[in-house]
Amino acid sequence: MTNDQITEILNRPLSQELLARDLCRLAYVAKDGTPRNIPIAFAWNGKEAVMCTSKNAPKLASLRQNPAVAITIDTEVHPPKILLVRGTVELDEVEGIPEEPSR
Repeated sequence: MTNDQITEILNRPLSQELLARDLCRLAYVAKDGTPRNIPIAFAWNGKEAVMCTSKNAPKLASLRQNPAVAITIDTEVHPPKILLVRGTVELDEVEGIPEEPSR
């Protein structure tokens, strides 16, 4: 998929509605090689899904070892509205509580 195709999909009204939510499911590969899928708060800053966690969270060691991830943002009603995103993480360590990204 090209960057233009990705941008077009993310700019669709349904995608924007889902990106405005505050909870997603983050899938990653654990240190033992098995898949993990966890709910985590996120904020969409217009280019990236930004997530925060404590510095001693077990998932950080896994993400440093293998930064490949997938996120699912969906609704709880049937039929669900779903946005699936795959990519790699970029880990930024900050002191204290990070500022909330502007949307």
